[in-house]
Amino acid sequence: MKIKHLILSMAFITVSISACKKEGMEPEALNPTAENVEIGTANDKRALRGRDFHFNADILAASKIKDVKLVISQKAGQTYASSWKFELSWPEYIGVKNTNVHKHFTIPATAPEGTYDFALIVQDDNGTQLEIKEDLIILDPANLPVDPRLEEILFPETVH
Repeated sequence: MKIKHLILSMAFITVSISACKKEGMEPEALNPTAENVEIGTANDKRALRGRDFHFNADILAASKIKDVKLVISQKAGQTYASSWKFELSWPEYIGVKNTNVHKHFTIPATAPEGTYDFALIVQDDNGTQLEIKEDLIILDPANLPVDPRLEEILFPETVH
């Protein structure tokens, strides 16, 4: 009987010590999240060099946003006509907890055609980070069978 009592006492002490250690631990920080991510028109993950590019994402950070960055970089093992990388950072989102990032920007005409790594990187004040990586295909509109310029169809008077 004494042995059972001793074993139970030791088990209780071990559990009590473990519980104290867990209580003193910091809770794990949550990573930022992104929803409704759209990369390219109609989320087609394609871009035309020298043309407008659409990007959208609803971002929620566990604390406040420290940085929102977009990086388009060449894939390892792929061959490109020249070396090229593209980065954008938007300081207007620093200090907010959640936001909609809806941006239009021009893919430089100097971007070589090919398949790229497209990365959205969101960092927040608690040191956590979200990184979403997708493939992005950059094309030269001159190499397409049809040039998809909507403004020429919708507003022909503006084309020179």
